Amino acid sequence: MLTFEDIAYKLSKRFENHHFNSLKDLPQPSTLANIPKASHLIAQAIQNGEKILIVGDYDADGILSTALMQIFFHSLGVKNFTCIIPNRFSDGYGISASIIENNPANLIITVDNGITAIEVAELCKQKGQTLIITDHHTPKDTLPNALIINPKVSGFVQEEICGCFVAWYLCAGIKQALNSTFNLAPLLELVAIATISDVMPLTHLNRIILTKALSSLKAPHFAFAQYLLSKYKKIDEECIGYYIAPLINASGRMGEAQVALDFILSPNLSEAKVRYDALQALNTQRKTIQAQLQEEAKNHTYIGEECVVAYGEEWHEGVLGILAGKLSTQYNKSAFVFTLKNGLYQGSGRGVSGVNLLKSLELMEWEGIEFGGHSKAVGVKLEKIEGFHLHFKAYPQEENLQESLLGEVSIELLTPSLLSLLRSYSPYGEGNPEPLFFIKTLEILEHKLIGEGKNHTSLLIKSPYKPIKALLYHHALPPTPFLHNVIFAFKEDNYSRKPLILIKSLS
Repeated sequence: MLTFEDIAYKLSKRFENHHFNSLKDLPQPSTLANIPKASHLIAQAIQNGEKILIVGDYDADGILSTALMQIFFHSLGVKNFTCIIPNRFSDGYGISASIIENNPANLIITVDNGITAIEVAELCKQKGQTLIITDHHTPKDTLPNALIINPKVSGFVQEEICGCFVAWYLCAGIKQALNSTFNLAPLLELVAIATISDVMPLTHLNRIILTKALSSLKAPHFAFAQYLLSKYKKIDEECIGYYIAPLINASGRMGEAQVALDFILSPNLSEAKVRYDALQALNTQRKTIQAQLQEEAKNHTYIGEECVVAYGEEWHEGVLGILAGKLSTQYNKSAFVFTLKNGLYQGSGRGVSGVNLLKSLELMEWEGIEFGGHSKAVGVKLEKIEGFHLHFKAYPQEENLQESLLGEVSIELLTPSLLSLLRSYSPYGEGNPEPLFFIKTLEILEHKLIGEGKNHTSLLIKSPYKPIKALLYHHALPPTPFLHNVIFAFKEDNYSRKPLILIKSLS
């Protein structure tokens, strides 16, 4: 049976090798390779009034990166610049020749993309344009002929940071180059949302900025976040992961990333409401399309020993990644979902714990394959698909995973003091999983079914102190005096601010 001291010790062990404790410990911009040179070139272009083009990406990280650059440039008084987010359907992923041709500029900056843009880099050279690539995706053997800022290329102190964090570091470098007094700290609110949206490990540098930003988001600097706070009452890692990130991502999935960008750049609360409603409408549309595709995919899913593949013709590209994630969870295997377009199978893959999806594809040697992304999420193109699910072999992911289940506790231990201890080691997520506990028996005082479909259960649990509220989602539990063998998270209720038992499983 765990004691309070046992739990404190187990949680402290997660961070015994952490050398960064506050914002003042953040490495200087110059420690991320090429930032000094890039900052000098950008500062020079700004001072000379040269045309600058910023090219983002249509996922949440890319949209937030673009917003961050736009806010920063506006704050500096820069006027001769343009921000472009490619359309998922007409432009495809990342910077492209058509974007370069249609948006003349002297200097081009990519955010959250560009590490595979070899042909575009050559085009920029031919046209005499300076190309600065800021990205965090895994590079291939051949790099673009450009000035590259990427923690995975340079051996930065932490490779797993999001594209928005890389962009923030570039802004820090530009600030130094221009001797600006602009305060970059508020922009960490955007970096924090991007960090969780892109499922970065909540360790080291990410943990520092997230802790700072989540505190800042209690009284946000930006109108869009102020409006989100009024809607959700509390902006924490769960709110971002379950509500805000999918909302921002929905616009890119539907080919309307500008809608999310406009929302993030809202000048005031009233405008934020209007833009939020437009974004929510796109999200509703996305959910409808997703539900239709999930139903259709049931008859087009192929299960291999180590992966699952689903594909069809003219499936909506914007929801393939979501469907891959759901299949991955359902089968506990890596999953790929493709649509046939212009003679190629284009799609997304999602991995499972313990598997490096990117490395698996590198070693697969499948003829006519193109791919890129992260260890857990990839974009893939195939010339042929038959047998893909049979040939895929999962490459083990070297992970230092912390056990989520800390051990057995007594009901007497579930106190505000324990809640305070758990809160001190948050935020929880990738790399710092939320602690789970086991308890043999819980006595139920009250029971009711909640939700539109009455498919969730709300309970009141007997305690030596005050009764504790408990929730069990996606399960309509019949009335019963006791629960047995319960695995749960102990947390603060977002609305009442009182202790809450969030049940994960029981028998």
